[in-house]
Amino acid sequence: MSAITLEAGQPIPASPSSLRARCSRLSVFWLAEDEVSYYGLPPLLMKVSNVAGVAVVRSVSEARALLLAGEDFDVAVIPLAVLPDVLGGRPRRARPRILAMVRQGEEPAPCLAQRYDLAGCLPWDEINVAGLSGTFERLLRGDAPVPSRRGPDLLGRLTEREHLVLALLLRGMSNHQIARAMDISIHGVKRHISNLLVKFNCSNRTEVALVAQRLGLDSRNQRHLSTTGK
Repeated sequence: MSAITLEAGQPIPASPSSLRARCSRLSVFWLAEDEVSYYGLPPLLMKVSNVAGVAVVRSVSEARALLLAGEDFDVAVIPLAVLPDVLGGRPRRARPRILAMVRQGEEPAPCLAQRYDLAGCLPWDEINVAGLSGTFERLLRGDAPVPSRRGPDLLGRLTEREHLVLALLLRGMSNHQIARAMDISIHGVKRHISNLLVKFNCSNRTEVALVAQRLGLDSRNQRHLSTTGK
């Protein structure tokens, strides 16, 4: 079983089944759906101030095994599409609280939310430091996180150069490689990436890639890249 685990300096103390207001940080379990998420989520999550420890797995069987084994997590984040596969037949336990990852336009059916006692939803495009911090803070207060209102289409807000930089970034290119591919200076690349960070509300390149994948912008940008002949 392969799981990436990280811990902050001080672990969360044992607590009763319900999350309490005096707990300031959470231990988070996450089922990743792809390689970018699997390797990018642990360092991202450890930048969130109210996260104490992280365990990330990349298969339904690993997630199901860990949860059924009674691992002591406060929160489990699971894609909505595979909730029944992961939680089907799971003994009812107050911990961990379950958050369903949802794509744009998705929403758990009431029967599904009740069956698995969902604590709330986590929108794909809010997987960044600020979005996660707000979601976990609402959990700590006892509120139910729900999908927030979507902003304007990100693709429509990007310039032609930003489209190209994003597409090359999603190919795993470094700043220097992007500069050579686009025949611009390294400072120009850094400026475009800074603009992407602002428009995606992210703090680094990894977060931009995660958000782009969650919104399906990676495939659309690769098509955009092919039409430009780069």
